[in-house]
Amino acid sequence: MNKINERQHYVSKVLLKRFRRPGDSLHCFQVSTGKWEPRSVDKACSAPGYNQIMISGKMNNVLENSFSQIETHLPKTFRALETAAKGLSNTFPKVLYENLCGYCTFLLGSSLFAKPIAVVTFLEQINFELEKGESLLLKELRTPDDMIARFRNGFLQGGRVIMVSENVLQTVFRLQFERSIKRRYSDFLRCKWNIYNSPIDLPMSDIGLIEIRLDDVRFKMYLLPISPTHVLEGVFHMDHAKIDYELIVKGADLEVHQAEYVLDCICASAVIEVVCSQRNIDVLASRERAKNKKIRFNTIVDPQHVISAGLQNASEAYTLQMVSIDDYAKFIRRFIAPPLLE
Repeated sequence: MNKINERQHYVSKVLLKRFRRPGDSLHCFQVSTGKWEPRSVDKACSAPGYNQIMISGKMNNVLENSFSQIETHLPKTFRALETAAKGLSNTFPKVLYENLCGYCTFLLGSSLFAKPIAVVTFLEQINFELEKGESLLLKELRTPDDMIARFRNGFLQGGRVIMVSENVLQTVFRLQFERSIKRRYSDFLRCKWNIYNSPIDLPMSDIGLIEIRLDDVRFKMYLLPISPTHVLEGVFHMDHAKIDYELIVKGADLEVHQAEYVLDCICASAVIEVVCSQRNIDVLASRERAKNKKIRFNTIVDPQHVISAGLQNASEAYTLQMVSIDDYAKFIRRFIAPPLLE
C-alpha cells in the first residue's frame, strides 16, 4: 500500500540495482555542481510523491502500482536480453517481449520529461486539430460546440489555445496518461530491437530511456543501458507502424567509437544526475563531446518544479483559453525549452 508522499523513482529501482556493485553505493555525478555524490538505490533518481497524483486532496497512485507489476517480471526479461547479447538466440518469448515493451512504456511515463512533454503534446494536438478543422480531443474533453467554434475562429485569426489550471503539469499528465500509454506501447511492440555488448563502462541517465533526435522524421530511436556493459537500442519506423510486431531482439558487439557515442548520449541527456557503477567515467568530457557532435536534447526549464509536482493538488477543474502566438510560446517555454545551439 503506497503512503502519501512516500519516495518514488523516476528511474526504475530494478534498473538502478543493476548499476550498483556488490557492497558499494551508486556513484552519481551531479550535473549542476559537477560533483560526485554516493547514493543508495532508494535515494537515487527518486523524490517524495513523484508518481502520485493528488486530485482534490485524494491520492492516486495508478502509475506507481502499474509500474510495480511490470517490474516483477523484469529479472527474466533482463536474463533473456543478456542471452540475446551473446548471439545465442534472437527469438524472444512473447510474454518477455511484451514485458520489455511495457517496461519501456512505463519508463517514458515516469521520466522527468513525461509531465512537461505531456503539456506540450496535449496543446499541440488541440491546436493542430483546430488548424485541420477537427475537434476530436476537444470533444473528448466535453468542450461545448459553441466554444469549439470560437476557438477555431480564434485560431484562424492567429490565436492559440492554452490550459489554465491549479497545477497544469499534473492536470494535463492525468488527462494524457491513459491516452498516450496505449500508443507508446504499440510503438514499442513494433520497434526493431538490438542488444549490444559495450567495450567500455556505460552509466545510466536520470531520464532512463533516451529518445534520440534524428534528422529523418520517419524514425525514432531509443537507448536504454541495462547494465554497465549492455545497452538496448530500439528503432521505430513510422512507415511500418501498422505492421505486426516480431518477437526478435538481435545481439551484437559495439565498436569503441560506437560505444563512446552511446556514452555521450547518456551523459548529455541527464537532467540532474548521471548514475555510474564507479567513478571511472569523465562525465564532463563526455557532455562536451556530445556538444561537438551536435547531440542535442530538450531542456526542462524547472526540474525541481517537475519533481515536486506530485506533492501539489491537481484540481479536476481547468479552463482552456485563447491567447496570442507569442503568449502561447511563452506558456510552452515555462516547461520545455528547445536544445541549446551553441
